[in-house]
Amino acid sequence: MKKILLSRFTFGNLKPAQQIVISFIGVIFTGGFLLWLPISNNPDVPAAPFLDHLFTATSAVCVTGLAVIFPSVQYTWFGQLVMIFLMQIGGLGLMTMIAAFVIYLGSKMTLSDRLSILEAVNRSGLKDFRRFVLNIIKYTFVFESIGFLILCIQFVPEFGWAKGSYVALFTAVSAFCNAGFDNIGMISLIDYVQNPIVNLTVAALIVMGGLGFGVWFDLSRASKSVIKRNQTLRRIAHHLMTHTKMAIFMTVSLILSGMVLIYAIEFANPDSLAPLDFGTQVMASFFQSVTLRTAGFSTLNIAVLRPATQLIMMIYMFIGGSPGGTAGGIKTTTLAILLLMIWAEINSQKDIRVFGHTIAREQFRKAFVVFFALLVTLLTGIVLLTLIEPFDFLSIAFEATSAIGTVGLSMGITTSLSDWGKIIIMMLMYLGRIGPLTLVLSIGDHSKHLKSNDLTYPSANILIG
Repeated sequence: MKKILLSRFTFGNLKPAQQIVISFIGVIFTGGFLLWLPISNNPDVPAAPFLDHLFTATSAVCVTGLAVIFPSVQYTWFGQLVMIFLMQIGGLGLMTMIAAFVIYLGSKMTLSDRLSILEAVNRSGLKDFRRFVLNIIKYTFVFESIGFLILCIQFVPEFGWAKGSYVALFTAVSAFCNAGFDNIGMISLIDYVQNPIVNLTVAALIVMGGLGFGVWFDLSRASKSVIKRNQTLRRIAHHLMTHTKMAIFMTVSLILSGMVLIYAIEFANPDSLAPLDFGTQVMASFFQSVTLRTAGFSTLNIAVLRPATQLIMMIYMFIGGSPGGTAGGIKTTTLAILLLMIWAEINSQKDIRVFGHTIAREQFRKAFVVFFALLVTLLTGIVLLTLIEPFDFLSIAFEATSAIGTVGLSMGITTSLSDWGKIIIMMLMYLGRIGPLTLVLSIGDHSKHLKSNDLTYPSANILIG
């Protein structure tokens, strides 16, 4: 019985990368169909074409947040519930959720299934696999539950018990999964720009989801050591994994630098920060910097920000969050390795060093390929959109960057996109979520090793720079 049940959730002999690619496509089209059903749509609102529902499903599964129709207006409670499940699946990954279900039933998973999940969450080894998968579900439930309860403090008095609780649940799941959707209205969280409960809770959920599950597991292990062994925080921090230190350092650096830049450019802008008091200005700058970790919520009108701010936001959106979590982009650690490599070359260092460890140059090559592949994909999308859409270049570039970074911020052109423009944005969101490398690995045949060749070719000297 267990073997029969397990076989229903496997993809045969497909490679892990192929399983990831197919699972996301399957969930997207299933979600689009469910959102298209009459039970999901408000009868008082004009029916939307299937492409718009498919766009919404893609944005939810790819945890982006770009919307051509607004959940609070278009969808019933059932349609919004479908979106909650789509965001949850998109944030955790279908294979991860299936694995947790199978493990809960006591079944065993094949090696291929395990490798697929490890690739989906950017984990390198099979050690403590069962505990790792179950911890992902546990931490997700804990963080989202805490966020839900805190948000209820604001939304229940405002909307009543039923709707307020539903709004809090929707927002908590969306924030932790870095999805950027809300079911409150059509202007994201702009009405709550002065509300510390909503701002700080949503920001905290975004950071928790964007740091990556591996980081939280390492921090949990370290915190237990502090309590049980009575060790100092400095000593525990010394024993954290290098990846954890790098992810935290880069996340904090990006959030603080983004906050400072947004405030410095926008504090005198009468359309954004200028009308707000100082405390709200700082909080709004902080929140908008956090949301660039690929979350997509906004408490400021992105369209009226200064072009310099919009350009800076594009750079931060392209970087994204940390590996192994719910965020997109090239990832914070990828940027860190590229910067460390440049620093090593400038200082004529043979090795790439960080936190007392050496990073193999193979890691740099992988980081560069990720950066270059995502950049080429983004530029291709921008070129295609400029040929199709009538909007100004900055708006189009911002939209494309937001899509491939799975961020969800927009300068207000999403609802006016043509059908072909929507398809291009959908493809960018999809590629940004699974990663261009995953798509390439799913197509190519990497099971065959290169044949050994005894021929040695003479070295070539190429001028660079």
